[in-house]
Amino acid sequence: MTNFTIRKAQSVESFRHDGIEIARRRQHRRSLPVRQIALFLLAVFAFKIFLFLQLGPVAYGGKMAELSQGGTFERIAAKVMVLDPVSELLVEGVTRSIR
Repeated sequence: MTNFTIRKAQSVESFRHDGIEIARRRQHRRSLPVRQIALFLLAVFAFKIFLFLQLGPVAYGGKMAELSQGGTFERIAAKVMVLDPVSELLVEGVTRSIR
């Protein structure tokens, strides 16, 4: 890499009205990755619904009870995979649309 490319990556060049070039430091903003978080939550909800529809309510409840008795990771998974009201509505909607 030359000095020019390194300088170019760290600054933004612009021209004033009289033609003089001005280099300003590039501002790096750290932002919350909203899109990735939303896609992750969508994947978790889709997995919960798929698993509930595959196992059925009794087997799903048994699996969650089994997970809640396990180690740390299993207990966390059991808390995440509990059917909340939003998941129940989505399961009902998917069940109605399948029939």
